Amino acid sequence: MKPILKDQAEFPTVENLAKHLSKENLSLYQQLLTKLHENSYMEDWNYYKDGNNWLSKILFKKKNLGWISIWETGVKVTVFFSERVWPQLVANELFTKLEANEASIQKNGKLNTVLIPIQGQASLQTAIELVNFKKKLK
Repeated sequence: MKPILKDQAEFPTVENLAKHLSKENLSLYQQLLTKLHENSYMEDWNYYKDGNNWLSKILFKKKNLGWISIWETGVKVTVFFSERVWPQLVANELFTKLEANEASIQKNGKLNTVLIPIQGQASLQTAIELVNFKKKLK
């Protein structure tokens, strides 16, 4: 599995994503955006030369809550948590949902990374809950 948005000239519009994603994954992506917008979040696509890939920040005002990436297998949402707040997530019932939705959890230095593949309605809802959880943290 690898990211597929490698062409810097091809901005990730819905039309361009339709070339890379199945109809089901494109629909899940559009539902993800709808739910993000309902929560007053914005997506901000940028091309990152260090990874030669398009990624979208999930923003609330100026605060970065997470990332959206497009892979061969579909859409993924990634959220980073510091060591300080990690115990709050582990103690939350959301942590069980992450495990049930095959989220990848990795420790990178002082950050814990949660990467959740959007494979259906359950994982979509869990990803939104994860972003909302991050927003509420101080």
